[in-house]
Amino acid sequence: MAKPSSAREDLIEAAVELFRARGYEGVGVAELLQRSGAPRGSLYFHFPGGKEQIGAEVVARVGAHVCERFKQLRESSPNLDRYIDQVFKATAKEVRDREYEASCPMAAIASGFSAENVKLQAAVKEAFASWEREMALAAQQCGDMSAKDATLFASAFLTSMEGAFVVSKAQGSSAPHLNAARAIKALANALRQH
Repeated sequence: MAKPSSAREDLIEAAVELFRARGYEGVGVAELLQRSGAPRGSLYFHFPGGKEQIGAEVVARVGAHVCERFKQLRESSPNLDRYIDQVFKATAKEVRDREYEASCPMAAIASGFSAENVKLQAAVKEAFASWEREMALAAQQCGDMSAKDATLFASAFLTSMEGAFVVSKAQGSSAPHLNAARAIKALANALRQH
């Protein structure tokens, strides 16, 4: 059976990697087409909203994938320290594997779009909110935190994780991920119900 056109998927995959490396504003439509190998007409056929629609779909896809990873870690972690270590071990590996030339696509996109990109802004807001909800669940289930403290913890965790990506890229080192893990474990310990 013939494989259906993969232009849509190729464009999304190219966008993930390009946005990860240079942010949303640092990537043009021509480069997306060149990197994906998709014909020009396919971009507006599959994405009538243009680059912003591609960006929003990248954010939704990455957001859902990462949220599922957080859920799997929560379900397999015996305690919150182990959960935190596993998250930051994965983020450190991600930057090492890309030789510190790219960060989290969500951080790269979130820091580089304008106020006119309403759909993209909404997609980023929802993705980050879903990650925080999952992190808060981990804090309650694996870390014996109240709902209020778990919400605070999740916000700090997300901020530390995304910040570690940015600083790691700038420094060419995975040390920011290891340092963030230590800091977040200290915060978790301070917030645990005793």
